[in-house]
Amino acid sequence: MKKNAFLAAVLAVMATAEVFSQTASDRVSGNLIQFNDNGAWCWYQDERAVIDTASKKLILGSDADGSGVGGSPRDGDVDAVVFDLLTGLSQRVTLREGDPSIFYSDDHNAPAFLVRPDGKYLGMYAAHFGDTTSHYRIYDGGSGGAEQVFNWKLRRPGGSNFQTTYSNLHYLSAEGRTYNFVRGNNKSPNSMVSTDLGTTWSYGGQLTRNAGVGYNNGYYRYSGNGVDRIEFLFTDYHPRDYNTSIYHGYIKNAQSFRTDGTLVDANILDTLNIPTPADFTLVFPAGTVVQGDTMYRCWNADVQRYSDGTIAAIITARANNNEGGSSTLISPDLRFLYCRYDGSSWSYTYLGKAGLKLYASEQDYTGLGALHPQDPSTIYLSTTYDPRNNASLGVHEIFKGVTADNGASWSWTAITSNSVKDNLRPIVPSWNSDNTALLWWRGSYSSAQTFNAAVVGILDHRLETVGKMTYVDASTANTTLSTGAPLTTTGPDANGGPADGQWHLRTNYGNGGSVLTSAELGGENAPALRTSVVIGAAGAYDVWANFWANPTADWRIKAGLSSAGVQFFRQMACKEVDSAAHDAPLVLAGGGNTFLYQAYVGRVRLLAGGTIDVYVDDDATQTGTTGTLIGNTARTWYDGVSYARVEEGGTVSVAGSAAPGHELALNQNYPNPFNPSTRIQYYLPEGGRTRVEVFDILGRLVATLVDGTQAAGLHAVSFDGSRLSSGIYVYRLSTPEQVISKRMVFVR
Repeated sequence: MKKNAFLAAVLAVMATAEVFSQTASDRVSGNLIQFNDNGAWCWYQDERAVIDTASKKLILGSDADGSGVGGSPRDGDVDAVVFDLLTGLSQRVTLREGDPSIFYSDDHNAPAFLVRPDGKYLGMYAAHFGDTTSHYRIYDGGSGGAEQVFNWKLRRPGGSNFQTTYSNLHYLSAEGRTYNFVRGNNKSPNSMVSTDLGTTWSYGGQLTRNAGVGYNNGYYRYSGNGVDRIEFLFTDYHPRDYNTSIYHGYIKNAQSFRTDGTLVDANILDTLNIPTPADFTLVFPAGTVVQGDTMYRCWNADVQRYSDGTIAAIITARANNNEGGSSTLISPDLRFLYCRYDGSSWSYTYLGKAGLKLYASEQDYTGLGALHPQDPSTIYLSTTYDPRNNASLGVHEIFKGVTADNGASWSWTAITSNSVKDNLRPIVPSWNSDNTALLWWRGSYSSAQTFNAAVVGILDHRLETVGKMTYVDASTANTTLSTGAPLTTTGPDANGGPADGQWHLRTNYGNGGSVLTSAELGGENAPALRTSVVIGAAGAYDVWANFWANPTADWRIKAGLSSAGVQFFRQMACKEVDSAAHDAPLVLAGGGNTFLYQAYVGRVRLLAGGTIDVYVDDDATQTGTTGTLIGNTARTWYDGVSYARVEEGGTVSVAGSAAPGHELALNQNYPNPFNPSTRIQYYLPEGGRTRVEVFDILGRLVATLVDGTQAAGLHAVSFDGSRLSSGIYVYRLSTPEQVISKRMVFVR
């Protein structure tokens, strides 16, 4: 037996024995993807995530906190992430940098998005109790556009007497009107409207009014069909100030209606005859007895209307607790309920326990739940209790519920299990019946203004098949410095490596008998690496970097498919490797409470004999700081690379994606924006004369990257912009039959 094979066999036996004394953590059903390494959201900004089906992009927003990755410079940043559904690569755009006066860290400040009919993206955001302004940008795929401000105090007739909070963007094509709903004047829901897709805005009106008990007049969840109707599910007040019930109404033709279609307000774009909650449909009254428990102080989590006219909602309520006020001693038993309108009346079903409050001063905060916009039989909950058996979990996990009887009963499966950190506030953006994006954030949540979390999720493609993963061990045979220079390590030995700015080859751990380690004994900065893996068969492949972690610490790795495109992955935002995921047994557990994790870095499409390059780096910066290097708890143990063949169905394998078997196609460059280099990938359905050129925004030729005859298939070329000025550039693919152009952004 060869030495490495023998070591692997021995370590596998050791690992099996170790598992009996260690508890596996961070299990996830599906491929866990990290979208943003620092972020969280509240639940009154929608849509927090949208799918651009034409460009095959997922756009999602969150707010960053100085306790997380990046430290204080990212505190309060309002972020947008554009995730490419074809490549699995993401680009983070900061819509607004945080500032301590208004846009300090606060999950209420997360943005809402709209994909406009012209393909541009509209992002809207406001500061929680900051001032009376809403901020917005229009993103055209090349740049984020200048920030513009709508000042409610100046634009509303008579001014605004309350700070602006939340953003809810909805476009109705039948009206040619875009709405943004906020909490504002009179502590109530107000709207601003646009008839030019959000380029300019005017004041709309006040949706409802109430008597001003406590500090606001209700909480509103919205969902729209994009054509002619917007649902809103709401409370009378804040549940700590009032024994709140749940109400429903909808908007159509700038009018508001009860659930059954009874007209309530003939013109919501004025300030006359503003209705109260009692004018709308009572969905679930406070004081309702459910399975022997009385439900008080309800709150809304989600609402959706389906194509058959039914409407569903998820709400929360306190069981047998009607204590008012803000005392931190109030700690109610919170519950989930499902409400459904069948075309004639509302009904409800008990779902299960939601757990206790998320933190001391907010008695009614829960992990929340989400409805599937395309599938009325599917919901998701975040709870500290297993809905299958009511077992206490000690941490918020995500569960998927499926009903076969219109919500009267539910069967449950765990999406996450044995998590070290909480999994909170799931959302499901509207897509189609073949594809589901389940998104949430994962981490520690001390308050709405203090959290250490990352935005993660799962993309479920019904028509896609992903094969078994193949593991390739990282070694000096396939791993170099990112520059291509040979990798020189300290060791090999079984001890922790010194803090000398070099990678250490530590034996008796990992697969292949060793791991590449950094920052074990002290803070250091080892050089970036590149592991190259040759793939035999042509096709699409998902790719992961494998690293080891102690779930009770903060081990991490930086990894990506290009040197400029690496992401910062921490154990808390990744999943442990499943025992049955690979085509051959792996060592999954080691001594010292260590386990093998996977970080998803993207999808590549290769010709036969193509190469996957995975770039890897360490980062021993203490979380919540900008430059404090620490050892031990912030270490990196890099083991290798995994890849899996993907049989793409109708989800992402579409005309316009550079995948074999399609028409001439040009992919978006990656990374974008870039500095100094970027990669351009394209597909030729047949061989022939090919040119790839780069132009500046005035049409002047900057560079010719390809000019000659090329064979049919997938191609890629790199472009170095180090001599350019910052700005927008156009790259163009030309054949005798067709020309395709795209834009990219170079930032110095």
